[in-house]
Amino acid sequence: MPQISLEEQVDSLAEAQTRNGEAIASLTKSLDGLVSQLQRTPAQNPNAVFGVPFARTGEDPLTSRGFSFLKMMGLLTGAVSPSNAKVEVDVHNRLHNCMVGDVRGSDPYTYVGQRPGDRAFLAPLATAFFQEDLVPRQFRREMKDLVNAGMEGSDLDEMSWIRRKMIVQQYGTKALSWLNELSGGALVAPPEMGELIELLRSKEALISAGARTVPLPPQGRIKYPRQTSASTTYWVGENAPITSSEIGTGEVTLQAKKLAVYLRMPNELVRFASPAAEALIRDDMAKSLALGLDLAGLEGQGGDTRPLGIIRRQNINTVASGVANANGDELVAGDVYRMIAAVEESIAECEAFIMRPKTLYKFYQLRGDAVAQGDKKGVFLYNMIHEAGDGVAVPTLAGKKVVTSTQVSQVRAKGTSTALTYILAGMFSDVLIGMFGAIEFSATTQGDTSFVNDQTWVKGILSADVAIRHEAAFSFIDNLDVTL
Repeated sequence: MPQISLEEQVDSLAEAQTRNGEAIASLTKSLDGLVSQLQRTPAQNPNAVFGVPFARTGEDPLTSRGFSFLKMMGLLTGAVSPSNAKVEVDVHNRLHNCMVGDVRGSDPYTYVGQRPGDRAFLAPLATAFFQEDLVPRQFRREMKDLVNAGMEGSDLDEMSWIRRKMIVQQYGTKALSWLNELSGGALVAPPEMGELIELLRSKEALISAGARTVPLPPQGRIKYPRQTSASTTYWVGENAPITSSEIGTGEVTLQAKKLAVYLRMPNELVRFASPAAEALIRDDMAKSLALGLDLAGLEGQGGDTRPLGIIRRQNINTVASGVANANGDELVAGDVYRMIAAVEESIAECEAFIMRPKTLYKFYQLRGDAVAQGDKKGVFLYNMIHEAGDGVAVPTLAGKKVVTSTQVSQVRAKGTSTALTYILAGMFSDVLIGMFGAIEFSATTQGDTSFVNDQTWVKGILSADVAIRHEAAFSFIDNLDVTL
């Protein structure tokens, strides 16, 4: 291997140092140029350069909150954006696909039957009123949980914020002095609000008496075939012909009729909804619809737009009072047994009575004769203490359940009296109440009054009907004077 002299080694090292110096100078110059260019470049938003990871608008689609009827109404009027009502939009879209699908239109915010430009919404009423072959069971359970969750609990911080927005900013503050608001009264907070005092309302009679509810299909019409007469038997002799007979048939039809409720509310209630407001709106509308349907099932005029009430049916048994008067018949203890007999003579079972509360207590006041005929000072004919002691959860007459409700009218007229009432008895399990499982909601903020007053007007429509399988399974006594 050739030997390298010391001088050659020194020259080689000097050349390497020179090359390294040139490379460092070139790199420094490049870095200086880059720094100068960056200094001249305007500052950029990092989000514009790198993007925002996992960015989304509105509420989390995996939110645990329940279904809100007020958010749904705000969505219809534009007060709430779809991104902030994802639970409500999802429920409506899935209900729309189950009930309507893509056959009648593709717009998920337009329900069939609305005029162009109108918007309507499908909201769950009762999961039991959905046909299982149309709405899956898992979806029905999910809707039930969502509606229940939408009314449970309350956020105190949210309630405080709503209170500041709605009361302090809009309605002012309570005065320190009841007479002079300028003497420090603005420093006093508004009064605390207690629990909502609900309106006293009637009790549904037909459901309590045992009427059955059935789901209506999306087309709103269902028919039940019915046998109206039986075949006939004959004794015949030898080689004699047998007389022919036929079986009579008919049908019972439930056809959806429109029951509507209409509300006006300030837009603040929609924008700043609380659980208390949610419960008030939902319960009030549902209760009003239920009572309207119940009253029509009892006394409805019938026709294409409303159900025919039981007391207006041609084939029910009409029982006359034992003591008839020109201006209102008297309540007689024996009439209870005559009504039961009329039902059972029609080969049915008398399951219950429906009457006003004061009618029942008029029965409980009836007494037999003590000494003279007609003195009515003897023992009570219906021992309510004995009946209550039997452990019966509901009142009874002649061993039959009694449902009391102010749904039973007291405006029946006879002679000069116009404040009379009636009693209905029968096999109430023969009453069919057909209901569509969703309420169709529409809302608007347009119109002279609603626009100026910043209000939302809400319309809810329930499709329902009432039918009876056997009209003769009921008895009815009318024009009773039960003045206490």
